[in-house]
Amino acid sequence: MNILALLIIGLGASIAPLDFSVNVAFPAITEAFALDTQAIRWIPLSYVLTYGVLVIGFGALGDRIGHLRVFRIGLMMGIVALSLCALAPSYFWLISARVLQGISMALTLSCAPALVTFLYDEHARTRALSAYGTMTSIASLIAPLAGGLSIALMGWPGVYWFRVPLALLALAALPLIEKRLRHRPTLHASVTVQARSNNPSNRSIQQKKASTIFLLFDIFKSSPQFISINVLSILVQMGSFTIPLLVPYYLSTVAHWGPAQSGLVLAIWALGMLIGSALTAQVAGRLGTRHSAFCAGWLCVAGLCMTGLWSIDIALPLTFAAVFIHGAGLGLFQVSYSDWVVRTLPIQARGVAGGLTVLTRTIGVVSAALLWLWLLEKVRLSALEQGLAANAAFLSGFHSVCLLSSILISIALLASSFVRIR
Repeated sequence: MNILALLIIGLGASIAPLDFSVNVAFPAITEAFALDTQAIRWIPLSYVLTYGVLVIGFGALGDRIGHLRVFRIGLMMGIVALSLCALAPSYFWLISARVLQGISMALTLSCAPALVTFLYDEHARTRALSAYGTMTSIASLIAPLAGGLSIALMGWPGVYWFRVPLALLALAALPLIEKRLRHRPTLHASVTVQARSNNPSNRSIQQKKASTIFLLFDIFKSSPQFISINVLSILVQMGSFTIPLLVPYYLSTVAHWGPAQSGLVLAIWALGMLIGSALTAQVAGRLGTRHSAFCAGWLCVAGLCMTGLWSIDIALPLTFAAVFIHGAGLGLFQVSYSDWVVRTLPIQARGVAGGLTVLTRTIGVVSAALLWLWLLEKVRLSALEQGLAANAAFLSGFHSVCLLSSILISIALLASSFVRIR
């Protein structure tokens, strides 16, 4: 029964990572609405800003009224939002529908991790989160391939249409697991499981009967380590978004690949995420959650450095190795970080814990969308003014973004290690 429940929750939550299919459609959407390159930033920004602002609040709502109820509402709203995105007659309407999609994903993603952890005993929490991360990574693996195929069959709206039946199936299957999740920990329940954290404020926090958001603030005030891992997550996500944001443009502009071929490269990246997520329980069991998170961060740096070596004459082994290594690091980091947050917060704040992991990713993605496209365009135009050809000018900007991304994550890893030593 746990496996069935895990699959149903994973199917519903997969609607979010399947949004990577939209990245494959960036060039097609740019052409369809006659946009410049920087205007495409509003496709991810309108979506992730919305769910980033709302996700912790919806997580706290799930802690109070029931995670499954909030999850169900998110799926229902997601079906409407995806349909409106596919039917959008103009870029303005597409962005408006993306905002609605962001609200639906905030409802869904804020409570999915909590639902998963409640399916298993507390000692199996890391394994549960690893399984959840594996399912979302499978969705990320499928997303670019499905995106390329759906664009070929239905044009850019296909990246939204193909997710509607999946959301309908997950929604229809929720009654099958409702009884399994009926008895959940409540906000005012006594906590019987002591978190395995060095945070000195955990004992007092677990006795409070206040809002779970205030519990989160208390931990932030009292634990530099908890602050550092969340800042690290923001910067890892910010640097890592270089891959899904800019690689499709590199492949279409420099390599002259089509959506299906670009989807293959992003699928290899997602395969790395899948393997990294699946191995987290074993790696964390040997190294500990913190060490596995730091090792994962350095894998992300290595992948970005290798991506920065791409040239006009594309080398397939280097291309595939770079995105795979980066994906493996990101998958390992995301599960390790989620486990760190979940075990630090008390069990009655699982909705807030899930919301926090989504929030840090959102801040990183939004920052990347704003900064990296601006930097790419600035360096590209400067290179054109110096007389470089269009492909070479784009590569200059692409290499600059990859270099800065890798430096940013490296500094964050070093700084986090220092905080931990203190």
